[in-house]
Amino acid sequence: MRSSIDRPRFFSSSGRRPLGAPDSHRTPAARGSNPNRTAASMAEAARQGRRFGGVEDAPAGRENDLKAIELARFAVAEHNSKANAVLEFERLVKVRQQLVSGLMHHFTIEVKEGGAKKTYEAKVWEKAWENFKQLQDFKPAA
Repeated sequence: MRSSIDRPRFFSSSGRRPLGAPDSHRTPAARGSNPNRTAASMAEAARQGRRFGGVEDAPAGRENDLKAIELARFAVAEHNSKANAVLEFERLVKVRQQLVSGLMHHFTIEVKEGGAKKTYEAKVWEKAWENFKQLQDFKPAA
């Protein structure tokens, strides 16, 4: 007779589910996520006046913030490479923000196109903790 050490294990030590099976049947707390942490972060955001999902005006002076300008320049550069365009960043006119998984920056940008100044609206999704930024939308302002 073979011992339990010799037998291949197809089931977890509890014998209830196959090895490698997802634990989707377990509660969030049992999987390790903390619902209180999510509630606490939402409460902190509410105290700071932010709401999840809603697009809100950025604090005054954000148009002159170097990080916002860098992201707006990134939006113009990404649009130029994707659309084979030659737009030149002039200035950041308006900044709005949306709290998502990270921040969605809504920019109104003034650019130079063939000598003429035009205004565009851009959306840049940023997750700073992952060093991630992506152009979501770039279109002429209405």
